[in-house]
Formats: sequence, C-alpha cells, structure tokens
Amino acid sequence: MIIWCVSLSVFAQGHEIKISINCQSDTVLLGHYFAKRDGNSFYLSGTCTLDKKGRGVFKGENKLSKGVYFLVTKNQLLMDFVIGDNQSFEIIADTIDLVGTATAKNSRDNEMFFDYRRISRKTGLRQHELHQKLQTADSISKVEIYKELQALNLEHATNLWNMIEGSKGLYVQKYLNSQLPLMMRLPVADPHPWQASLPENAQTWSRDSLIMYSRWWYRSNFFSDFNIFDPDMLRNSSYEEKLMIYITKTIPQATDSICAEIDKILRKAQKNDEVFRCVLVILFNYYSQSKVVIYENITVHLVEKWYIPFSTWSSDESLESLKEFVANSKPRLFELAPAIEPLLILPPEHFRAAALDTAIKFDIYAGKVIHDFRKELKSKYTILYFWDYSCGHCKKGIQDLFHAWEELKDTYLQIITVQVVHTKEAKGKWIDFVNEHNMYSWINAWSPYAYSYENHYKETYHLSSTPKMFLLDENSTIILKNIGPEHLKEIIDNIIIPSL
Repeated sequence: MIIWCVSLSVFAQGHEIKISINCQSDTVLLGHYFAKRDGNSFYLSGTCTLDKKGRGVFKGENKLSKGVYFLVTKNQLLMDFVIGDNQSFEIIADTIDLVGTATAKNSRDNEMFFDYRRISRKTGLRQHELHQKLQTADSISKVEIYKELQALNLEHATNLWNMIEGSKGLYVQKYLNSQLPLMMRLPVADPHPWQASLPENAQTWSRDSLIMYSRWWYRSNFFSDFNIFDPDMLRNSSYEEKLMIYITKTIPQATDSICAEIDKILRKAQKNDEVFRCVLVILFNYYSQSKVVIYENITVHLVEKWYIPFSTWSSDESLESLKEFVANSKPRLFELAPAIEPLLILPPEHFRAAALDTAIKFDIYAGKVIHDFRKELKSKYTILYFWDYSCGHCKKGIQDLFHAWEELKDTYLQIITVQVVHTKEAKGKWIDFVNEHNMYSWINAWSPYAYSYENHYKETYHLSSTPKMFLLDENSTIILKNIGPEHLKEIIDNIIIPSL
C-alpha cells in the first residue's frame, strides 16, 4: 500500500496533528487516556474527517495537554501515540499492521514511542512462545527455557533503559520511564544501570535486614518510575492503577494509616488543581463504593476533610448531599465489633434434646451464657451472621452459608450465627429450623434478653434489615460488612488464605 505524506506547516501556538491512515470509517476521533473519573476511561480532544486517501488533520488554537493519546473510530481503537511540547507533526500508519508500520514526521517523541512499541511486541511474542514451550518441556529443557526468559528480560530492560537515557528533554522519556517497573530497580549489590545500589555495609546485614531495607526503599521510591504528581502523567492509562497499588498494597490497611497517607498525598497533589481533583475523585470513588468496613471511615474522612472544603468543581447540591452523608455516617462508624448483650450459645445436644422435649425447646434461658462474644473468637477469622428465622431471604442465605461452610470449614474460619428474634415462640421455630437442616457444626446463638440492656445489638450493628453478615479478624476488627454467603469462597481465597 502506498503511504501518503506531506510536509508540515509551522503551527507554533496551538496544535496541528496530521494523520494518514487507511480505515473503513471516514471519521476519526482523537482521545486521551485519563484516570477513570465519573466512570469514564478516556476523554475526547477532537474529531476529523478523512478524505478518500485517509488524510485528515486535528487542529486547534490551543496546545493540548501532554500525555498518551489515541486515534479511534466508532468501532475500532486504532493506535496510541504521545503528545509533548512539539504539537505540529504527522502520524502515518497502515491498518494492516498499525504497530509495525507506524511512523512520525517532525516528532522525535513519537519516533521513539513507536520504536518502543515494536520492541515490546517482539519481546512479548517471544516470551509467549517460551511460556508455551514450558507447558510440555521436560525438567532439563525447562532450565534452558528459564535461562532464555531471563536473558530476554535483561535484554528488554537494557533496550528500554537506553531509550530512556536517549530521550532526555522529551515527553516520551516520562512514558518510557513508567514502563520500567519499580521491582526491577530494587537495590542490589552489583546493579545494572537502572538499578539502585545497596549501601556499602549491606554485605554485613542479615537476610531480614535486607528484606526490610528493600521494602523501605520500595515504598520510599514508589513514584520514582511513575510520578503521579506530574500533570503530564494524568493522561496515561496506568495512572489510577499506580495510585491505588500504593494505597492498598504498600501501607498498613488500618484507618489511621490509610488516612494519614491519603492526607500526605492530597497535600502534595494540591500544587496542581488538575492533579488534586483527579487524585481526590479516584480515592473517593474507590472507598465510597467498597464494602470493606474501614473504608466507610476513610470515605467520611475524605469527604469531611477534603471533598467538602476543596472540591470547587462540585455543585451546591452535591456538597449538601455530602454534608448529609457525613452527618448520617459518623454516628454509626466502627472498626471494632461492638459488644453484644449476653448471648446464649446452644450446643448440638440441646437442639437434639429440644426436638424430643418441649420444655427444653421453649426454655429461653437454657444454654451457655457468653457475656462478650468477642472473647470467644478462637480462629484467625470469624463470620458473624445475623438472621431472622421468619425471613425468607435469611433462611435461604443461612442455608447457602452452611453448605459453603461445610465444604470450607477447615480454613482458619469460624462462624457465629445470631438468631435475632427474642421470643419463646421464636426460639421454638429456630430449634426446628436448625434440626431440620442439621446445622450443628458452627456456633448457634441468640439473645432472649431483648432490650433489657441499654445498647441493644440491633442498634449498634444497624440491623434495620436482615440478614447481615460481617467478617471479623482475631482482634475483633470488622474487615467486611454487607456481604453475603456467595462471597465466602472469595473471602477465603483472597483474604484468609493469603494471610496464613
């Protein structure tokens, strides 16, 4: 296919981006990657109509913000490129192989960007081939394949580092730098050019000291490869991921620690209005949409300390809604599971005996009295499940939970079910239900003491409806709330097992 190109005119003040690309659509959109604000993953910056030879131009009086941009039709994402200081250039490509054929005129940024994309594709294809070979290789062959993979990774890192060093002063250097993962830069005794060096006395350190130093270095330098405080990096598809990995993976997941780190980040982000807004919205959306209990505390902190005072983009109506949210949420925030007035725990033999003796069945004060259930937490994790024997959703939920529990109960997890209706008749119905479904292998509890105690657990746990399920750790900290039995397998796989 013949590729068309023209000389570029001088367009110093605004932007003029010519394209020559054969595609089935006559309209091409110019978009840029931005952090996912308000549910959108990208924003549009322009539209152009192609002539019959696939030529078009995006032109405007103002300069575009720097970042990673893309060309897209209504049905197809065509290609990525970058926009830096120079905004008068041309992009040329063939849709038969966009990565392989992409070239740029008058744009060193994009010449290097396209070169990197081609190198990455070649490396990726070879890595895929080697991983496929590993599936059927014998033990001797696997050793050789792993050696080749290691050499391939080293070659790619070397090529990338050389491109980073050769692109100083260009926007593309920031992009390339973000492609060299921080894990590959960790301090070592004999570093490659892109790696940090261990302190001179590190050779005398213990293994634990080396691990602690690496963790400290990783956290301290987390944004050295991808600086989230640089507005030039906002239009990068990895921006939100980079921020949230830092918040959720590198700092202790306790309210005080998270809030303190968020405050540091937002104070630093305030140096640029666009960065501040982006970071604040990302954090607010993440925490406000989560079911993790401590995240509700963090959402209130974000809204009260940052969103209401500083979100100048918000409408008066939105701010009033947020103020109402804080007022309603603050009284019911908790991290530690609240105490429950004395519970009665009924062992399996009580249920069996009650099936034969109505006196036992309707004796509301039979059972083991527990004055603080939190002292009975014998496992690393506990599910606290509140339910009502007369509630259809509750009965289905507790059966689903029991079936899942029967399969997974040897996983450092105990379950305490609390039947919330406190009458003599309720106890009889509860006894019948447990016996009917043989639910004896977990802790069955209830409280006949009703409202004789000042702080009834229905209020402290906000049980306006049932069922309600909470996940607690061994210190009685509520980790998750508003979850259902269907989440049990996910909880075990993603929370319990990784912590063992």
